[in-house]
Amino acid sequence: MTGTAEESDRHLNIPLGISIGIAEIFLTVSISVLVKIIAPHLAIITILMFRYALCLPLLIFVAIFQHGRTALIVSQYRILVARTVAGLASLTCFYAALNLLSLAKVTTLFQTLTLFITFLAPFLLGERVGWRRWIAVIIGFCGAIMVISPGADGWSPMGVAFGFGAPFFGALMLVMLRKLGQSDNPASTAIWYNGAGALLFALLFIWKGETLPLDFASLITLTLIGVLSSFQQFFIALSHRLAPASLLAPFRYLSVPIGIIAGVTVFGESLTAEIAIGSAVIVLSSVFILWREKTRRNTP
Repeated sequence: MTGTAEESDRHLNIPLGISIGIAEIFLTVSISVLVKIIAPHLAIITILMFRYALCLPLLIFVAIFQHGRTALIVSQYRILVARTVAGLASLTCFYAALNLLSLAKVTTLFQTLTLFITFLAPFLLGERVGWRRWIAVIIGFCGAIMVISPGADGWSPMGVAFGFGAPFFGALMLVMLRKLGQSDNPASTAIWYNGAGALLFALLFIWKGETLPLDFASLITLTLIGVLSSFQQFFIALSHRLAPASLLAPFRYLSVPIGIIAGVTVFGESLTAEIAIGSAVIVLSSVFILWREKTRRNTP
């Protein structure tokens, strides 16, 4: 075993890593609940401005504590720009979808992220995708169609477009992160990404003539969205430091039942057979893809 591997193993704490990863999932669903509560009353621009701005303090503190003067240094600027644009588009679509669709549908549709990554990998990463994974992608998207139930009550074409836009741009972002991870520190890229988001949505806030909410409840909700989002990003990084990504990946699908339960209990949403079966198809297809990718990497 090399010295690098030994150093990496010293940082592993799989039970703690999994626990933090599950806590991050609960944080993500909690943030989604807060966004869905406040979205009908405030512009998405305002929510995103608070989210990005209030994410920065914790991220900057952790990055400087860990990396000192090199905390803001990146080398692949073009890829960083692409990652930033894709990330901004993904989160904007996600928040907009929460205002138009049920929490259960938005949470479930976002799990097509793995399907989109598999679809994009041959074009953006030059990876070969076998026929088994292509079939899993097709089956997974059939499950997504079941979830959105075209023509059913509550059907929103714009909401569906945002619902699929969030995982699509999220997949592009993760592909860019794979490339950035080969040379740049994740904390540095996170600061640049969130800083760009805070600046962009602050300018849009001013340009659109939006006003800050004056009621205490809205200000507290916006503050919670931003602060919880900073801890959510910190928990993602920490969980992957303590446990292998391949081990953490299946746990992220816990967001589907947690999101469905939150939608039913908080917003009185109904759990239809289409959502239950469609979400199961998406999750099983995605897990199969992850298993095939792991098997392929471990095969000489």
